[in-house]
Amino acid sequence: MIRFADMNKIAFVLLVSSLFFTACNKNFKVGADYKDVTVVYALLSKSDTFNYIKITKGYFDETQDNLLLGQNADSIYYNNLEVKMEELSNGTVVKTTLLNRVDLNLEGIDKDSGIFAKSPNYAYKFHEQLNSDRRYRLKVKNISTGKEIEGETDVINSNGIVFQKPYINTQQLNFGIPFENYTFAWGSPANAVFFDVVLRFWYEEFNTNTLQTVHKYKDLPLVTNVVNNGAGGGSTVMTNSDFYRILNSELGVPFSYISRRVDTPDLIILAGGQVLKTYIDATTAQGGITYDQIKPNYTNLKGEDVLGIMSTRGIRMMQEIPFNKTTVDSIIYGSLTKNLNFVGVSTQ
Repeated sequence: MIRFADMNKIAFVLLVSSLFFTACNKNFKVGADYKDVTVVYALLSKSDTFNYIKITKGYFDETQDNLLLGQNADSIYYNNLEVKMEELSNGTVVKTTLLNRVDLNLEGIDKDSGIFAKSPNYAYKFHEQLNSDRRYRLKVKNISTGKEIEGETDVINSNGIVFQKPYINTQQLNFGIPFENYTFAWGSPANAVFFDVVLRFWYEEFNTNTLQTVHKYKDLPLVTNVVNNGAGGGSTVMTNSDFYRILNSELGVPFSYISRRVDTPDLIILAGGQVLKTYIDATTAQGGITYDQIKPNYTNLKGEDVLGIMSTRGIRMMQEIPFNKTTVDSIIYGSLTKNLNFVGVSTQ
């Protein structure tokens, strides 16, 4: 069983849709002249074998349906970009890598259906090993217009994220009593400024019509946006009942011919850098006197008419950390999840 297969998908699609909408909806007035707005999304992770840089363009047409134009790949992608990644040591460039454009659909990262063209799904592939002691500078040049964009980021060292509670995968997860709390804690590098705690919930589904068993998982966002505690790490408390509510919401009630069995989960800490934190805060800010106004556009990229971010994220996983028996019994028989039709424990 390959537990890391989808790690490069976690958080990759985070905020991409909002960047698309920012480019298309907030920068053009009806009747205004066309403006070449470039949208860049670069979130470097040392844990990933490959890092992908998403670069798209804003568009507007006064005479045509812009929602239909979004289905045309030429409306949202450039065909003439030079994309480079520079590795910096103490401000000096020590290596430059030219990034090739790839179709993410062919890389195993499918794009969700929506307004914008699903295929092709272009991005620029960076396949060098990241060094957490270095900074990285992205440079984008439009060969046709000469327009240049650049941004820099450091890199979170995922190996520096250390589980403290639980501290080892033989320490069982005990969410058994719904009204009690469970504490998570971890250490991390200083440049990891906020965290999410995710439980990868593995389970089996047995189809009584086909007599087939399928092994599945759902990533359950147990706690989000936990700020670095200032001492190189973080901690948070989750009410056990939240686990069961999230599980119910994410899995949903199965068809009557489907029965489920609980398997051993994985625990994941997702970490984000300061720029990503600032971007999320800026784009989700609301309330007060500006509640009904357009939210501010935040970017750390330099260049003319550019939106988006270049930042870093880290991922740390503790594999196969079991539930205790009380938790399994609560999943199967508890009032919050008994509708999910769990009938036992996986034998795999």
